[in-house]
Amino acid sequence: MESALLYDYVNISYPTESLEVVVWGLFIGFAVASLMAVYNKGLIGGFVKAILSNECFDEASAKTITELGYGTDRFVRSALRTNTVLLRFVSRVDAPDENGNPVVPKKSRGGHDIIDFETARFYIPEELKYRAEVRYSRRGTNIISLIVTIVILAAAAFGVLFLVPELLQLLDNYIGIYFS
Repeated sequence: MESALLYDYVNISYPTESLEVVVWGLFIGFAVASLMAVYNKGLIGGFVKAILSNECFDEASAKTITELGYGTDRFVRSALRTNTVLLRFVSRVDAPDENGNPVVPKKSRGGHDIIDFETARFYIPEELKYRAEVRYSRRGTNIISLIVTIVILAAAAFGVLFLVPELLQLLDNYIGIYFS
């Protein structure tokens, strides 16, 4: 593309690089958002589904992440450590100390609880069960939909980069015919 588009009758002169930056910035933003949706619905949704399928609805039925099959999963551990949407649904029960007293979790430098994943047990309260199912439902979000979305977004980005200058040229020609 040219570095700037100049028109005879339309008083628009903009560098095409700025249009490209905006279009590709939107493309990258939407692609990352689609990737995060697949991550949330797939990996984190699998963890929520494991809690629900094991019927962990209260402190008595809570299970460790190892018992749920996610013992070595760094992404699930990270989601349980930080203040994420997952923590709105998932509650934690820390194992009592040697005397049977509840343990007050230590805080990290960032202010988050330091969790002992070997002993901490997790559950979703009964009243949040439906909301968690809906929030982390995998329906419509998978790797194929991610690829299709990225392909469609790339085609749309190329289309916009081609069409906007052509439409402005068409407008300029139309105005030129009218005023000539």
